[in-house]
Amino acid sequence: MSIALSVIMIVRNDRLRFRRALATVLAQKTEELEIIVIDGGSIDGTLDEIEAHRSQLHYWESGLDKGIADAFNRGIAQARGELIAILNSDDTWEPDTLRLVQEARRQNPDASALCGAVRYLDPASGYSYIRYPDLGALKYRMWIFHPSLFVSRAAYARVGGYEPHYSHAMDSEWCHRALAQGEQFTVVPAILANMSLGGLSDRDSIISLQQYRDSAIRNGLCSRLEAWSYYVFFLGLKKAMQLPLLTPLKRLRDRLMRGSD
Repeated sequence: MSIALSVIMIVRNDRLRFRRALATVLAQKTEELEIIVIDGGSIDGTLDEIEAHRSQLHYWESGLDKGIADAFNRGIAQARGELIAILNSDDTWEPDTLRLVQEARRQNPDASALCGAVRYLDPASGYSYIRYPDLGALKYRMWIFHPSLFVSRAAYARVGGYEPHYSHAMDSEWCHRALAQGEQFTVVPAILANMSLGGLSDRDSIISLQQYRDSAIRNGLCSRLEAWSYYVFFLGLKKAMQLPLLTPLKRLRDRLMRGSD
């Protein structure tokens, strides 16, 4: 049986959300999908959840990775699919994600990667917004979202894996590097995944902004002056959001975050 797509699921001490994420993968109703689980050494019962679904997994391991980028790379090393996706335990796929990706792949067989929209969710408030990919805007902000990114195994072979040095922006740096090397990204005009707010890049947003700036410069997406200007702007915007009575700025932030919503 040929494997059309491999999905690498990353988890650590997140049993309930991992169960939910896995359910959205299993619901895709295809035999052309393999599931790889990279667990960071869970002690909360996540391993019991993995064991319960062991027959549906191609590969799983626990406690061996050295961080998020290493976990991504370990999963890629096990993948046999023509396309490879990465889904964190707090992210989910839409019911028709795989069907839409397969259709886009048939229409764009030479694409290095397919990328779709993401619905961002705030579990605490229920607030949500949608962001669509914008390749032209990557020089100042991440407009490709890894839960809805499907990369060909051949592209990973050409470009390489994720760089551990970029602890908070490894997916951004990989996309920058791929574009700098001439890889072709194709946009799928549909919501493919849901992503929870409050992850590592949100919690340590200043580090994320710094690493994004450095990657944009290193990979030639923009000049050093431009990269630093974007960094200062978004850093200032973030700090302003922490001040009271700044509703107009908060609305500006929401428009920037929503993109084409």
